[in-house]
Amino acid sequence: MAKTPGFAVRSATSIEEAKALWWPLMQELGWNRAVDDAKVHYEVAGNGNNWLLLIPDSTEKPEGMVVPFIYPNGTAWVGFFIINAAFRGKGLGRELWKEMELVFRTAGTTVIGLDGVEMQVETYKRRGFVDCARIPLMARASLETEPINVTWSLDDAVELQDIRDIDPRLLSKLDLEHTGLDRSAYWATGILTSRLYALGYAIVLDGEITGFIYARHCQDGVRVGPLYAASYSQARQLLHKLMNDYTRKSGSFVAESFGPNAEGMKLFEELGWKYAELSYHRMWLNGNVPVEQREGGKGTKGMYAIFDACAG
Repeated sequence: MAKTPGFAVRSATSIEEAKALWWPLMQELGWNRAVDDAKVHYEVAGNGNNWLLLIPDSTEKPEGMVVPFIYPNGTAWVGFFIINAAFRGKGLGRELWKEMELVFRTAGTTVIGLDGVEMQVETYKRRGFVDCARIPLMARASLETEPINVTWSLDDAVELQDIRDIDPRLLSKLDLEHTGLDRSAYWATGILTSRLYALGYAIVLDGEITGFIYARHCQDGVRVGPLYAASYSQARQLLHKLMNDYTRKSGSFVAESFGPNAEGMKLFEELGWKYAELSYHRMWLNGNVPVEQREGGKGTKGMYAIFDACAG
């Protein structure tokens, strides 16, 4: 890995080393994750091989990181590009970024995306990324505080199945159809559905999975996403069912809606969610957007919530 005077960039040697930097930063930045998320992302990042750490020679203690997630269909994602406060503004992020680009080139990726916060958009633009969409953050108070107060006809209701009873390869297939990212390392392995405090439902019609919703606990409550459905009514049924069944009734809800789906925010608002006054900028290197996320693509019609900004 790269060596710059006083610092080195290398892969994480263990989940403990990666988590010791990652978790405090998640809390400092208020990203509302769960400590268990670290293990999931670590495994997907080649068991840490692609979890790049910035290490000062003086302490050998990681002070910054970036995770180039490599997906098998030539796509990739920039995840967790963050540095401890004392080491920001020193040009060290550039060293991390260069190592990440090398990983992408070595893997032969053709499509690379990221979700950036407002203050970093111009920086990413200088590095060749084009601002293509928005990812609005939606939030809701707990059901203890604000019970669901909406009724509708169930004439078009469909049977929902526990997501743990579904072949995880089918979940992976539907995820790919909506995002264009082959995230089978997340979905086909069952690493997400087997987690404690996780919940989800799927819709299977004529032997084909047409939608599913997934949620897991996070620091402040429940993180919902993704949510895929063939129709608005089915998306509403999935979200309503999950909200009612999640056992952490005292926790708040959070989700990242997919902006290009015009009905995404509307769905959450109908069930009492509100816009959290924050949107990520979905950016793609050289403006190369996966077909599935372009206008008319399946994602713009059936993706109501994404999985995670950090992973695409």
